[in-house]
Amino acid sequence: FPVTIMGARVLTNDMKLITVETCKAVYDMLRHLPPFNKYELPRPSEIEFIVVDDPGMYGQYIPEPHCITISTAKQSHLITLERTMAHEMVHLILYLQGKRYESHNKNFYKLTHKVANLYGWEPLDL
Repeated sequence: FPVTIMGARVLTNDMKLITVETCKAVYDMLRHLPPFNKYELPRPSEIEFIVVDDPGMYGQYIPEPHCITISTAKQSHLITLERTMAHEMVHLILYLQGKRYESHNKNFYKLTHKVANLYGWEPLDL
């Protein structure tokens, strides 16, 4: 059950939506859907997923070994996790293609716009 502190609803550990397991599940779901299913993306077991509470980030992708970090400080809803994961997956795709993956450049925006349009998300949300 949620705990209420000074009128605010606080989720207990067993109620948190953003965990390593949910990150793996969201990643795996997205990699089976377009446009991600057109790429040979690593299986979730080939990626290290880390959940942190860092107010300076939503997420981060680091290659070799593949690692996706998701921060709970900026998100607590499933839709935000899906968008953040899609964002980090675009970085992963660019890395696998041998393109600059670290920055938000033309290649990055081309793919994020495709994803956003397909899922009805605002392109700037990615």
